[in-house]
Amino acid sequence: MFTQTRMSLSALVLATLFSFYGLAQQSKSDAGPEKDLVGAWRLVSVETIRPNGEIIYPFYGKHPEGLIIYDRSGWMSVQIVSDPQPTAPKGDSRDAFRSAPLEEKAAAADGYYAYFGRWTIDAAASTVTHHLKNSLYPGERGSNFVRHFTVIGNRLTLIMKVHEMGEEHQRKLVWQRATAE
Repeated sequence: MFTQTRMSLSALVLATLFSFYGLAQQSKSDAGPEKDLVGAWRLVSVETIRPNGEIIYPFYGKHPEGLIIYDRSGWMSVQIVSDPQPTAPKGDSRDAFRSAPLEEKAAAADGYYAYFGRWTIDAAASTVTHHLKNSLYPGERGSNFVRHFTVIGNRLTLIMKVHEMGEEHQRKLVWQRATAE
């Protein structure tokens, strides 16, 4: 299982590198909603909205960190780190991670989420679909995640419907266009 996770994480790193390379490509439209999404976005918030309107934070906490990248060639990747951030396993190398106890590895994986794939837009419906090539969660591979999107100024909002914890929810992610720091 951890070999698969390690391979998934390696694939995600490669996808992120391809995303940065793709920013220089010109195959996506230079006008319209595609242009609005192209680039890197830093996570501002993740809210889960229950059917009664209550806002909860069941998976990522109140202050997660993350990055989503849409490139012009049609590739995307997303990574989210929970709040509080996972602290285990200790060590600054792949070898340290690989030799850590399974409980520490599980805690690290539980506080991290990532996937990559292609993306397409339905401008009439104001939706972007993430066509997953790979994910930290193997069961998501090959899935198509449809998100309603709005871009206002330097903010991107993605809203999706999810069934979890025995009920229908809306998940709202707000992103801010990343700038050089």
